[in-house]
Amino acid sequence: MSVETPAQGVDHDSVVDCETSEFPRPRAHGAAVMNVLNDLDPSDRDRKPNSRNTLYARTIQFWRDVVADHEQEPFVVAEDVEHDWLPSTGSGIEYVYVLTSSRWKAGTGEGDDYSAFYDQHLKLRRMDEEGGLSKPATALHVEIMPQYRDLVYKDGNALECPFGEGTKVRASTTWAESGDEIERRMYDAIRTVYGEDAVDVGRDRNDDARKIAKAEAHIRFAIEKKAQAIETIEQSKQLIGWGGHSEIEAHQRRLQEGWLEARVVSDRWDLLGFQGKRYDTQLKIYQTGDFAERSVDDPLRDPKLEASFAGVDDGALPHVDEWDEVLQHLREVVATHAQWAGIERTDLTADDYFDGPAAPSMEFEKPQGRRSMLRRRYEDVATEIYKEALKTNTEAVYDILKVVAEESGASYDTLEERTGLARSTVRYHVARLAENGVFARLGNPVLVVFVSRQLLDRAKEIVREVHPDDQAEDMQERAEERRQRREDRDDEARDHDGLADDSDDENDASDCAGNDWEYFDLLDLEPHQIANALERGYLEEDHVRLRIDPYDWIDRGRS
Repeated sequence: MSVETPAQGVDHDSVVDCETSEFPRPRAHGAAVMNVLNDLDPSDRDRKPNSRNTLYARTIQFWRDVVADHEQEPFVVAEDVEHDWLPSTGSGIEYVYVLTSSRWKAGTGEGDDYSAFYDQHLKLRRMDEEGGLSKPATALHVEIMPQYRDLVYKDGNALECPFGEGTKVRASTTWAESGDEIERRMYDAIRTVYGEDAVDVGRDRNDDARKIAKAEAHIRFAIEKKAQAIETIEQSKQLIGWGGHSEIEAHQRRLQEGWLEARVVSDRWDLLGFQGKRYDTQLKIYQTGDFAERSVDDPLRDPKLEASFAGVDDGALPHVDEWDEVLQHLREVVATHAQWAGIERTDLTADDYFDGPAAPSMEFEKPQGRRSMLRRRYEDVATEIYKEALKTNTEAVYDILKVVAEESGASYDTLEERTGLARSTVRYHVARLAENGVFARLGNPVLVVFVSRQLLDRAKEIVREVHPDDQAEDMQERAEERRQRREDRDDEARDHDGLADDSDDENDASDCAGNDWEYFDLLDLEPHQIANALERGYLEEDHVRLRIDPYDWIDRGRS
């Protein structure tokens, strides 16, 4: 029976229109900026680095005078801290700054005489009546580092100081709405600990060196909408990757912050209709690790949808003056995906820092045409499924597709048992189909699934169309035949009678003589490494084999 495959030639780069939409404004969350202070006086050039008149040198002398021993860290260096940007504390609680230090990436000397410098870390903490320290919700961490051209890395290469010499400072904080606010908090902390005269921002700060290192915006939403939101992110991952212009990461794994459900990182969000940016943007859904144990009234039970600035692959970081533009882009990505996922204002969850349904509204440009983009995407992938299922030289791929479709997802064990294919053959074809956008591999142990529910439904139709008369007993019979062929080849291998020709398993790297074999492209090895290993005797010659029957130019070397 012949089956026509869908037409090729879909236009992946068609223009996506936008329309003005409205959604509750996502809350700014984590943020970080960097500054460089050109506070190295030329007259100090000949003095030892740690005795120069810079903010960094001042912090080192402070550590020597006040802390003096790394065993005492974290050391409380300021108590009863008050800033107008800090929320009030409860009774018996006060804000303090603690100081820690760590080996830095550069220092002086070389070889055995190399000595690393130490950067200084000011951290805001809450302290209770018993002296216990905890990290507050409004966090602040200020890192202070040297910028001297006579410093070197341990390998002897000179430290680069693209914005001149002096002191580099970086501040990481939460719940700040502007870049200027982050910088203000940073200098508030420095002056509180090291004195009002510790830094002269107007005189020393290099404006070109004011860079954004981190920015985040999120919403918290009802857990009942989580599955829809995850599906939406996965669709965006597929559509961006379908454009063929970017590298994408998608993970389902546990992190320290909780359970990360889905993530996509790319610098090509313009493929979905957003304005093009020269930096990477990350979009993810995550929850606190113990969300399942929390009550339905606890806002921390519900997940967050968060977009964040994820760095620059090539070129300069955004300037602090671009903060509003960066944050607006992140908010648009969150709001757009929330609407695509069917999340409405009433689905939002209020907590201590996000107003939920009461959050103020914002207007933004929402990309249109997602439905047609997804439809074209699924047509392309459906074409790939047709091609794989119709392979004339093997039914192995058809059987894998059929099992995953029937089971709505299958483990490697299930695929191996139902198809009779060797484990390596199953892994090989699953990897190929994942690269082609047909399968996704989730969890550990791995569950093989179609990349979306829509594609699962379409795959079920395709496998029925390709072989409408195929019955369960037919697949079982093929599986038994494959297992028997492998057993026969194993017997031959044990008798040293040579290796049998491959057949329906299509280059099946089976378990000969009870040993594990794997496809070369699934190994973390380069061709020259295999050659060197053979030449040096690290690999036995009879442990490496090559299929040669398709290649007339290869001399068999035997009669």
